[in-house]
Amino acid sequence: MIWPFRKRPPPIRDRWDLSAPLFSINGRDTFTVGDACQGIQVFGSTGSGKSSAVVATIIRSYLSAGFGGLLLTTKPTDRDDYTRWCQETGRFDDLVIFSPTSDLRFNPIDAELRRQDAGAGLSENIVALLENITNIGERNQGQGGGQEDASYWKRTNRQLTRNSVELLTMATGKLSVPDLYRLVISAPTSRDQLRSEEWKNSSFCFQCLVEAERKPKSPQQQTDFELVADFFLIEFANLSDKTRSVVVSTFTSTLDVLNRGTIRELLGTTTNIRPEAALDGKLILIDLPIKVFGEVGMAVQILWKYCFQLAMERRDIRENSRPVFILSDESHLVAVAGSDQKFQSTARSSRTATVYSTQSISNYLTALGDKGDAAVYSLLGNLQCQVFTQQTDVKTNTYASELIGRTRQYLMNANNSYQTPNFFELFPDTQGQLSTGVSETYEYEVQPSVFATLRKGGPPHFQVDGIMYQGGRQFSQTGGPWTPVTFSQQF
Repeated sequence: MIWPFRKRPPPIRDRWDLSAPLFSINGRDTFTVGDACQGIQVFGSTGSGKSSAVVATIIRSYLSAGFGGLLLTTKPTDRDDYTRWCQETGRFDDLVIFSPTSDLRFNPIDAELRRQDAGAGLSENIVALLENITNIGERNQGQGGGQEDASYWKRTNRQLTRNSVELLTMATGKLSVPDLYRLVISAPTSRDQLRSEEWKNSSFCFQCLVEAERKPKSPQQQTDFELVADFFLIEFANLSDKTRSVVVSTFTSTLDVLNRGTIRELLGTTTNIRPEAALDGKLILIDLPIKVFGEVGMAVQILWKYCFQLAMERRDIRENSRPVFILSDESHLVAVAGSDQKFQSTARSSRTATVYSTQSISNYLTALGDKGDAAVYSLLGNLQCQVFTQQTDVKTNTYASELIGRTRQYLMNANNSYQTPNFFELFPDTQGQLSTGVSETYEYEVQPSVFATLRKGGPPHFQVDGIMYQGGRQFSQTGGPWTPVTFSQQF
């Protein structure tokens, strides 16, 4: 029997409910899973404590809550720091290390071909992935002139990439950077070459055409094959030498970064770890710190970040609601204009908690070149929580003050005036006048100079001060979207 006045038990809350608390903000407010999924940007000068206190507090709370994640590395010590955090939060068994000395491998273009969903195998998605590789090398370069010419070469390169991907897939059923390279450099360069038995015997492109033609095909596949064959045997072979050389050079230079040494071994062979492993709680640490591996480390980590973003955008949170995170300390080194802000605009719906940390806005602007202003402020506009620790960069301090905003403030003033006494008078009148007033003005609620005075941690107290801003929130201490906050360096 159900008693009508019996109190109903509270509903069982999902472990990763968006309102679930992660950590306390000064003992008054809480930072929740939902807050995390709106993204965090941490700013602070070198030695400000942004990594040892702020980032450490945030990531440790994510680990304790069972998030999966991708951890990118910049400094040689990052692996040890992140490993320690995993050990101290009971997540060491979930940690997997992707490095030249491990057995883990990830072929991003073949993984894109074989993924298990409705969009699997679409050549246009693979073309977009390869284009992102181009952005790695051009991320901090100017646009230059000749936009119409640039647009033509971009379209032509996409056409070559698209047809190469489709031919290789039809012929072999798999994709790799070395095979794409072999296919393009062995493509016919003239109509006379098409009649050459020597070329036919040595050309990997011709062998792929023969194999693709031999395999049984559906009507749609037959149409696609005819388009690919016409491209290589007619259109490509009849291009002028100058045009073809530019197109081929653009294509091979795009693949070049993935076709050598360490990167070819890590990203160009097989796949036994995928970004989707984070949905099962795995913590994927990319142990190619940029300060050690340079451009190679940067390229690998940007590709991993991009593929991780794509995988999370495709997830169905109704089947698996586990939040995941992306950690990038020194985030300006792996920022890519276009893809990062595009992903961040919908990151909350995929329950992806982005944590970026860098010294200043100036770092972002320098890294992204003439694309910087629009790309940086677009990205920051989609990172709802921003933490500012001790800072000496004027642009960042001014940005923080502008972000927090101005309020109506009243300034009091007083003025005393006295008449000059006449010393020839027996009893001079030296009575003065006092005037007071109040003026109304709109001033920064937090002045830019404040950020230079924040505590940086270290002995004896190991306390790091900051200003936290979160759009749309009213913090207990200030009643507005910002609050002073203190993080500890001791755990």
